[in-house]
Amino acid sequence: MSIQDDPPPAAPVFGPGAFLGREGLVRNVVWRLKRRESLSIFGGPKLGKTSLLHHLAWQLNQGPLPPGSTRPAAVYFDLAVEADCQRLRSRSQNGDAIVLLDNCDSLVEGDNISLSDIKHTQEGASVFAGARAWREFEREGRIAKKLKPIPLAVFLEKEAEKIFSPSLSTAQKACALTYGGTHPFLLKILQAALLCATKDIRPEQVVEDVRRSLFPFFQCCVNQMRDPLEHEVLTYLVSVAKPVNPKEVALAVGMSTIKPIADTLCSLGLISRWIRDEEATLSANSRLFNEWYLETLRVP
Repeated sequence: MSIQDDPPPAAPVFGPGAFLGREGLVRNVVWRLKRRESLSIFGGPKLGKTSLLHHLAWQLNQGPLPPGSTRPAAVYFDLAVEADCQRLRSRSQNGDAIVLLDNCDSLVEGDNISLSDIKHTQEGASVFAGARAWREFEREGRIAKKLKPIPLAVFLEKEAEKIFSPSLSTAQKACALTYGGTHPFLLKILQAALLCATKDIRPEQVVEDVRRSLFPFFQCCVNQMRDPLEHEVLTYLVSVAKPVNPKEVALAVGMSTIKPIADTLCSLGLISRWIRDEEATLSANSRLFNEWYLETLRVP
């Protein structure tokens, strides 16, 4: 899909019918759901879990219904919202719509809903989406349903390019990528600010004006980290400020492999993993986050 007209600056990057940058992921997920597979989507704050589920509901409900049926093909529930939890509890036990469950960390915490409330989702296809608490809960085998893991991550460079408005200048796009990296939320915020700015304001000044508003988001991301080794790997990547081969990172931090840690940091949206010149690389590519991280954690 492409942007035909400039979206409102405050509009989400992703939305029903205009899900930009992750079209390949959507095709894969829809294909699996139509095969009646169930999925576990996990990722860090603001990586697009909710947007993905809303888009899936929209796309799946576009198709024709079976003769005589008035049911939707997919139904969305936010487990952090009590009204949605009540709807889910009262839902027909034999409903065959695809169930899309958002904020599944609530299942772990058990505040609004518990596993016993969703037993009727065991039949048919379901999607469970959550952050780190959900990911670890599911990986420990605490839900009696086979789920295909679908980790989210920041955009690839070519995916990031797709979400830019045609009204952004080349200098503005370069500025957004330099300071925001390829994180979808950072690109959304920076693009909105750049579109609102008058032409006499330099892109770098626009970034400076929104910098402090992003600090709570950065802290939220770091709060998802639980292992000191994760901080050690992230600190190294932030400090070198360039793409690095995973073996080089492992050597620098004194580990035989960093794959599990790299997997976690990628799924939290804190680093990216690309193939460059046929070589695997890891990088922390958001200058805004890197500067905040070094300053906040007093990293030398």
